Amino acid sequence: MKWWKVIGLGGVFMLVLAYVGASFYFAKSIVRPTPMTLAEEEAWEKEHGLWNDFDQYEVEEYTVKGVDDYPLHATLVKAADPNSKKYVIITHGFRSNRNGAVKYVEVYRNLGYHCIIYDVRGHGKNAPATVTLGNVESKDLLYLIEDSYQRYGSDSYLGLQGESMGSSISLNALQYQPKVQFVVADCGFTNLYDLIAAGYQANHISFLMPGVSWMTKHIYGVDMKETSAIDAVANNQSIPITFIHGADDRFILPENSQQLAEKNPTLDTVKLVEGAAHAASREVLGVAGYQALVQQNPNVK
Repeated sequence: MKWWKVIGLGGVFMLVLAYVGASFYFAKSIVRPTPMTLAEEEAWEKEHGLWNDFDQYEVEEYTVKGVDDYPLHATLVKAADPNSKKYVIITHGFRSNRNGAVKYVEVYRNLGYHCIIYDVRGHGKNAPATVTLGNVESKDLLYLIEDSYQRYGSDSYLGLQGESMGSSISLNALQYQPKVQFVVADCGFTNLYDLIAAGYQANHISFLMPGVSWMTKHIYGVDMKETSAIDAVANNQSIPITFIHGADDRFILPENSQQLAEKNPTLDTVKLVEGAAHAASREVLGVAGYQALVQQNPNVK
């Protein structure tokens, strides 16, 4: 074999190896992320003025068994009125943990709600796990919803708030017709596959998408197309949704919330927050401003 053929074959082999390696790396970063610790998230929230008076609130920690008996660590942040029957489950974003949900606690406590914050599977104090950013986690959320009624009473008034991945989880749960009164979805995305594909296109690495998709599906067992909030909301029968999105979000574009609202058959509103980047609407608006948006949902009492 001529030397130039050897060099050519060697070059092709190296390119294939690089492609496989890059695909595996990016696939792993999606479905087996390295999350922030509780301490790191707390420090970030405090640095950004989002911790508020959380340390003064009465809290109760517990665990709930999710899909396949996977333990989920949760915290009940009690309302000022101990007799309140209003509860909201707040779901944090990707690589965050329940401390990332603290920024929303003050908003709902002002309205008389007990707040349930928890670590999504593979995050916080939970055991390492493969994540789907909404498909499996929405089923975990159903267990949390059921546990809340068993723990706090069948007459509880329960709503959902989610941020980014947490919005995806909350919205994906709607396909199962959960017993909740409202959903507030902050900076959610329509479909995980489409989100990743759009991000790769924006960064001029679209050629990696087939490899990454193959790796997530066949190595980790995660079909990104199955995490599809836009399909889930189409089956929403009665729950009003408030979509909140930073107008300057360049990670998950505001069009995601608009498209979700178009698919949702129930009452909804879309609120774009000027000057807010990804997951920054609460920080930009402050407690009172964000609370005003939340209260536009007719079922947020």
